[in-house]
Amino acid sequence: MPSHGAAVAAGSFAPSVASPRATAAVLRIPFPQYDGTLTPYTFNSDYSLMTLLYDTVMWRDAGGIPRPWLADSVATSADGMTVNIHVAPGARWQDGPPVTSADIAFTFTYMRAHPHERFTPELAVVSSVDTPDPATAVIHLSHTSSGFDEEPLSDVPIMPEHIWSNLPADALSPEGMPVGSGPYKLASASPANGYRFEAVNGYFRGTPAVQTIEVPLIHDAAATTRALQDHKVDALPISVSPNDALQLQRDLSVRVKSGASFLGTVLLMNTRSSPFDRPGVRRAVSDALNLAQIASAVGQAVPADRGYLHPDSGWAPSGPVQHYDPPEARLGLSGVDTPITVLAPDNDTTQQAAGRQVVEALERAGVNSKLTTVSVSELNDAVGAGDVAPTYQLALWTAPALASYDPTLLGRLFGSGQPLNLTGYASQEFDADAARVDTASDPAARHAAVESLVDRLAQDAPAVPLYFAKGEFAVRPGVYDGWVFVTGSGILDKLSFVVPAAPRPGDVVSGADAGSSNGSGSAGVPFSPIAASLALAAAVIAGYGAFRWLRRA
Repeated sequence: MPSHGAAVAAGSFAPSVASPRATAAVLRIPFPQYDGTLTPYTFNSDYSLMTLLYDTVMWRDAGGIPRPWLADSVATSADGMTVNIHVAPGARWQDGPPVTSADIAFTFTYMRAHPHERFTPELAVVSSVDTPDPATAVIHLSHTSSGFDEEPLSDVPIMPEHIWSNLPADALSPEGMPVGSGPYKLASASPANGYRFEAVNGYFRGTPAVQTIEVPLIHDAAATTRALQDHKVDALPISVSPNDALQLQRDLSVRVKSGASFLGTVLLMNTRSSPFDRPGVRRAVSDALNLAQIASAVGQAVPADRGYLHPDSGWAPSGPVQHYDPPEARLGLSGVDTPITVLAPDNDTTQQAAGRQVVEALERAGVNSKLTTVSVSELNDAVGAGDVAPTYQLALWTAPALASYDPTLLGRLFGSGQPLNLTGYASQEFDADAARVDTASDPAARHAAVESLVDRLAQDAPAVPLYFAKGEFAVRPGVYDGWVFVTGSGILDKLSFVVPAAPRPGDVVSGADAGSSNGSGSAGVPFSPIAASLALAAAVIAGYGAFRWLRRA
């Protein structure tokens, strides 16, 4: 949200790459699992694929800054309590009707009435939506919300009222293929053959550069890499390991696009049961972990010493909040006499390497520990993400990139009783800090609130962030070379396929506002540049790991 005191229009998208742009008739991109028909209520973790079909009011540019997308403009009142959205002319649903303000109002109302783990909490601040005309939606907030442009405007997919309004009470989504306003239609979907997307010619932001996207399902990471080597696929949207990246680059027809990833790996602790119901024990586990050593062991990773937020996030604390302290670790864990099991997914060798480092650190601190690898479904159940009671002690888990864009998400990941809280952590002080993050009146106040929140998480340690892996995405530029690396998320993004139209006269676009180094976005929030040009797009699929916080309600 803009800093309060004046009405501010968010800058429009500028072209992402120079014209003319590369094109392709068919592009093959593998995914590790089938994810249903990819409606907002039926996808599990493939957010990136779902947003090829559905648009959001805003979307992040290549610099990671929200810009109007389905909207033509977004403006906030001087008191921060009203957001005016003007729908982009030409935006249409894939079955023909125009997108209107009524669709935005319907989506917000529908998602508040039909609980959704990810999207419904983002809309709690919305008190009402007026639609004075088909192109204008006026959103009234119950309080100022510093992260409103990130969540919900850049995250909640807008749904067509004419299709969803008559949905039977017992139906999760409409029958048939999904109908969105996005650049692609879903032509086919099956657990055996994966997905096929077809471009929407005449899409209002520009006809997609790739006509057909085929998404075969390859469940094993090593097999996925081999498929690229054997020319069976054309790009890997899952970040490959550093060793695989080096091997792939020996093939002159393959290029590896690298950059920082906001997707992280954390060590979850089950605070509901002994010994991790004691903050002192949890802090001692944190003290036992040498994050620099763990990052080195997994290969070209960034230690998560600023906590849940990537160091390149504009919201990251000014200095480390986690510290390696072996003597304190031994002291704090001296009373732990029960064996500790650390769970890791059996199809993610990087997280397994991190798990071995955790076990060795606990052993050095005097705790009998072991690493156990389990299937993704078993890990989901163990941590309670599979709608069953949690049974784990410690578990390697994937942390969403969205937190580094909008720290408000931390309140939903660790807030008392929140459905995304897998640790069972409950703290009134944390909840109060999280509320201040969302309601801060200006960027400086929000930075202070975020720093306090992250520091409290580090002290109470319901989870220990370990590292952010470097994003390494292998592509065959001879097949398609129009990829756009989006700050903090990676290459699987609509911007890799759609070149937004140039700004019209009157649009607010400047060098800094367009996401240049050290600039600020529509929220008036400083955003540090990323060190290179990540595991996946905007909290997407979490690779072959156990990331399931996107699971449907």
